[in-house]
Amino acid sequence: MTTEKFNDAARILGDAAARRARIDVLPAHLQPKDLEEAYQIQSALVSQAGEQVLGLKIAATSRAGQEHIGIDHPISGQLLTSQVLAPGDTAQMKDNLMQAAEAEFVFEFASPVKPRRAPYSWQEVMASVGHLRLGIELPDSRYRFFSKAGVVQLVADNACANLFVLGPRVPGNWQADDLSSRPTRLVMDGQEVTEGSGADALGDPRFALTWLVNHLSGRGLNIERGQFVTTGVCGDPAPLGGAHRVAADFGDYGAIEIGLSYSD
Repeated sequence: MTTEKFNDAARILGDAAARRARIDVLPAHLQPKDLEEAYQIQSALVSQAGEQVLGLKIAATSRAGQEHIGIDHPISGQLLTSQVLAPGDTAQMKDNLMQAAEAEFVFEFASPVKPRRAPYSWQEVMASVGHLRLGIELPDSRYRFFSKAGVVQLVADNACANLFVLGPRVPGNWQADDLSSRPTRLVMDGQEVTEGSGADALGDPRFALTWLVNHLSGRGLNIERGQFVTTGVCGDPAPLGGAHRVAADFGDYGAIEIGLSYSD
């Protein structure tokens, strides 16, 4: 594909997002043939949005997450300024197709990570991390049948990035903790709907983070100081079912909550 076609495909996806509309798939002549082309379209989509990339997301780090969108390996996306909410905010869900929430561990970088030939170890990656944070993802897709769209079209559509609730920094010496065993719960309107643990994110949120760093490094991309990475769903993606409050509880790390609105 040419740069012009990457941009044309990105405009179709961006227009659908702006209108809160759905498409079946990209036109045949604009469909990416592989992951490299898919990420090129994603980059064009983010560039056309004209916003700062505050964070990065990993999708499909667990079997449940993979089954939710019909793929069998992780993919990455980018989170823009307008997509990041604070705990206590209200998220507009009226035109959200996926109607799901996910509890996720988040890492904030204290120093940049630059591309290199050799893979990074998880210990090297964690040396650049300054803070552990808590998150809730509210994903969405521009594809009407997202579970059948296929991995390359999902990547082009920014890996189902939509809204993300960035919670507080976890205090204390969390670096010494076994994050794989840390529990998570999602609670909607006071009722627990799913539970999980850090192990759901590729075995450990730190391992998921390392996958992303090496994935970006292989594409010649940095992670910048101050950017955050959310490492994928713990437990199952939980259907909202019309709930008006969703909370993610991370045990003694704390909990965060967001309001949900279904009206204009």
